[in-house]
Amino acid sequence: LLVAGLSMTACSDKETTEDVAPSVEPSQTVPSTTSTPVPERQWAFRGQRGITAAFVPTDLALYRSLLPAAFDMPEAPLAAVAVVYYYDVTLPLTPYREGYVVLQCRYQGRTGWYVVTMPVDDDMANAGGRALGFPKYVADQIDLNESDGVWSGRVAYQGRDIMRVTFTSQPGAKPAETTTTEGGLPIFLLVPPAEGPRVNEVDIQISGEQRKVTTPGSATIEADPGEAWAGLLPAGGVAASATLDEMT
Repeated sequence: LLVAGLSMTACSDKETTEDVAPSVEPSQTVPSTTSTPVPERQWAFRGQRGITAAFVPTDLALYRSLLPAAFDMPEAPLAAVAVVYYYDVTLPLTPYREGYVVLQCRYQGRTGWYVVTMPVDDDMANAGGRALGFPKYVADQIDLNESDGVWSGRVAYQGRDIMRVTFTSQPGAKPAETTTTEGGLPIFLLVPPAEGPRVNEVDIQISGEQRKVTTPGSATIEADPGEAWAGLLPAGGVAASATLDEMT
């Protein structure tokens, strides 16, 4: 549904301001627990799986307040939540998990995504992302597990489950495999993260061909009331259109 435009890492992170980050190269690799050894390209993301759920926000005033002043509201506001496991990466990264919340926005006449929050469970992933403007921080724990066909993503921080995404596939749905060389919409960020004043654009560029296996379904999204974006959801969470994706 939206993963091609929302994937934060199956791509090259190239700034259009002052810096250019190392490119990212996906590949078809089985899950592993160690970084792909050199001489692979550094900072590359070659295998990931995760839940991505998109929903129409209920509070447009809150949506506008979460967007920095530099960014305009889109014609049709859309939010998305994801929990992802990057299981095949190259040095200096090691496999890690991540959650994120993104809002569609407009910047200088172009449509893209603004990242509201992006907890990770790894110090290196945190430092590398913040250097580009991603509002990352290290969470206490991030889980992405499957039980009896139901996938659950959870982010815990300071003794609270700040984010939960529970995915159920459509009855009778079968995973569909596609390939692409297109990176999707750009990501607009502030540097320093969430503060600015500099606006940084991260463009998604796929090196080679990306293989994606997608299972359609729906997801229940829950947020701790203390999260700034929680008010975008109706009381008790929301059942949203979602996909379970494996990308290599």
